[in-house]
Amino acid sequence: MEYFDLYDKNGKQLNQTKLRAEVHKDGDWHMAVDIWILNNRGELLLQKRAKKKESFPGLWEVSCSGHISEREDSKTSAIRELKEELGLDVEERGLKLLFKVKDSCVTNKGKFVNNEHKDVYLMKKDIEIKELKLDPEEVSEVKYIKVEDLKQHIEDSDKTFVPHEESYKKLFDYLEAYGAKK
Repeated sequence: MEYFDLYDKNGKQLNQTKLRAEVHKDGDWHMAVDIWILNNRGELLLQKRAKKKESFPGLWEVSCSGHISEREDSKTSAIRELKEELGLDVEERGLKLLFKVKDSCVTNKGKFVNNEHKDVYLMKKDIEIKELKLDPEEVSEVKYIKVEDLKQHIEDSDKTFVPHEESYKKLFDYLEAYGAKK
């Protein structure tokens, strides 16, 4: 059973924990991580969520994502999720915290309420897709996409992508400001 630390809507920890299923049923604020993988060709790795996922099954999204478990810190969670979802062994120094973002959504006809404070990381690394060991419960497929192509999909409100508008905007702003290849 997985427990989450609870937070208020402003990101202040409440010193309470709750089971994952109850958190999503009740809409409690909790913490999560997103990790973007950027290769030297200026391409971002995308994952397609497994069809059995509670929220946004079968849609494309960030390279790797997951919840921060009870008493776990953000970077430890990011490292754990990269191992669990993609089979990657990484070190803390390989992850750069880009920004924090609030994300809220309601799916499954109101049965799944997700209110998250997310830490969004970037990992610059050339990884061959064939090297990845995908967890089929989490990820059905991965692919690389050029930053400008992803930006176009998001601007076009492409329904095959998980709707994380604010996070995508901040990512594109960061990549543009720091000269990621197109």
